[in-house]
Amino acid sequence: MKILACAVGFGLGPNGKLCSIINYNKKYEWYACGDKLDLSIYKENPFIDVCWTKNEKILEEFIKKYNIKYAIDVLDPEMAIFLKKVGIKVIYVDSLPFMWTKSDLIPYNVDYYCAQKYPEYKMNPVLKSVKKFVWVNPITMGKINQQNKSGIVINFGGLHSPYGEGREYFEVVMKALLQVLSKKDIIITGGSNVVKLANTLFPTLLSITYSHEEFLNKVSNAELFITSPGLTTIYETCGMDIKTIILPPQNLSQFYNIEIAEKTCRNVKVLRWNSSNLSMKQIKTFKDKPEEETVKYIYEQIYNLSKNERDITNFKEYVANKLEDKYISNKINLFDDNGVIEISEIINSITEQYEERKYEVYKNK
Repeated sequence: MKILACAVGFGLGPNGKLCSIINYNKKYEWYACGDKLDLSIYKENPFIDVCWTKNEKILEEFIKKYNIKYAIDVLDPEMAIFLKKVGIKVIYVDSLPFMWTKSDLIPYNVDYYCAQKYPEYKMNPVLKSVKKFVWVNPITMGKINQQNKSGIVINFGGLHSPYGEGREYFEVVMKALLQVLSKKDIIITGGSNVVKLANTLFPTLLSITYSHEEFLNKVSNAELFITSPGLTTIYETCGMDIKTIILPPQNLSQFYNIEIAEKTCRNVKVLRWNSSNLSMKQIKTFKDKPEEETVKYIYEQIYNLSKNERDITNFKEYVANKLEDKYISNKINLFDDNGVIEISEIINSITEQYEERKYEVYKNK
């Protein structure tokens, strides 16, 4: 069975979910299209062929060439709508169902709209018109064995966006951390753009992109884990018995993710921006606007902060003080099951239904 995979190219979160789904379903033939995915997080390239474009004519030719009938789409609504238009059966994975407004593009008519659960989850009113809505548990790799803890892992996710590679955010945050952390035993990890930034700005520190499995193993055995508030990473590491520090948000979803991290991580400290322009109160003034407009504002404010010496000094002092705070201890077993298994069952059911119908048509002839 051939399945087309696509994920929005905004950070590693959507691609990480796709990676977990693909790794659990290796029996299928996988192809990829749309935004170019960072394949370095895969232990082995799982795709038979790829088509990194959103040109509809080229995509349609690619689909016809391989006679593809099904697709998994993680958070790329434009692609989901196009794929439905050309007759593909689409399983759409939404890891941020709490975030959308009427101004956002939503693929209402996909065959399955799989919304990832979150603490005290409830239906977002703008999703009530979705044709086939299904709640699924967090999509993660599952449990990781923990051994001897050592070293500090600093993870950056979500830096790559339509508004740049996140250089200003990376530099401001790293300088604030390095004033209080020993440079010994620090590993910086993230996508290829993070490694490039680290090699340019902090060349004496080890920086590497791990495969998805290697990343989780490295984190599970760290003495301290410092991470951007990506929801995939939060869910995958929340049950690990490690000290965790959540970095300030650099895009819209991460403002919400921080609040989830505070409720779910075992031992956690949370950093926010100490600027009124980047407060949750200010971000909520954009609540009826499309995501792109809010994200653009956030990036502009981070850029402005990075160019103001007083703001940088204040942020460094804030970080130093916050790192002296006690860890919040949570013992919540957030979800019992793994969403990857649920997604896999949906893939099986949709492909089996198609084969049954195909057989019935053949018999009737």
